[in-house]
Amino acid sequence: MLSAAAVVVCALGLLGRSGPGTVPIKTVDEAPPGASRFVQGFLTREPDTIYLVTSTNHFRDAQRGDPDALRQIASTIVHEEWHVLHGPDEKGAYEAQLTALNYLGASSNLIGVVRKSMLVVVDAQKRARGVLTLARK
Repeated sequence: MLSAAAVVVCALGLLGRSGPGTVPIKTVDEAPPGASRFVQGFLTREPDTIYLVTSTNHFRDAQRGDPDALRQIASTIVHEEWHVLHGPDEKGAYEAQLTALNYLGASSNLIGVVRKSMLVVVDAQKRARGVLTLARK
């Protein structure tokens, strides 16, 4: 079974990288309070840091060497990096993630799961923006 650090190295290797780049990547056992129970990774600011949640099914499967799970972890890194560069918009981050999954040769099942997640999260983000817009009027 791979260590959490080895999973990160393998995921970065799939992306053609030997290191995390300008944003550090750390692993945590659990998502922060209030996060979705399905969250794979998240970003904190000041300083920018990407966190990967090691208790998820995908991460555990990646530790066992599952290729699609490693692709999922790699695409989660891409998703969070997109946020660092472009802000909180989920649609753009998910589109970058889906592009990465296609590039990495992910299964249609994994791509479908991520696409479904995108639709749910983008819809929630739109509803939240609508509520904020109404509250400002």
